[in-house]
Amino acid sequence: MIAFGQAIAAEYSNLKLAMLEAIDAPGGMITGTVIGPVADKFASTTGSRSPVMVEVTTLRSFQREGCKRLNVRLNQANVQAKDGKSAKFGIDYGVNLCRDGSPPTEGMDLEYVGKALGTVSSEPMHIGK
Repeated sequence: MIAFGQAIAAEYSNLKLAMLEAIDAPGGMITGTVIGPVADKFASTTGSRSPVMVEVTTLRSFQREGCKRLNVRLNQANVQAKDGKSAKFGIDYGVNLCRDGSPPTEGMDLEYVGKALGTVSSEPMHIGK
């Protein structure tokens, strides 16, 4: 976003919201700052007081509209490495997610999943909000 010629960084207290925004983002990517409990946990683990940044990028689209494979990257500067020097620390993980919060079922053996969960259904499963 741009306001008065300056970029305004998005803030996310919930990483799921960042992922959902990336599904519909122009260019398939969002960036922002993580705040709240997720940022606090990250900072307590790394010992750095620098902001925790998030970047979510679309890796691929599934056949079902609004379903994507996303890469979520969290990183933080000024983390003390084992050699005592300050470095950037980051983690990446992949997520398959649909706009409605459910996982895409493409490529999933629903009968196997249903048996494993004790139910057989072709309805999408929903992730808690």
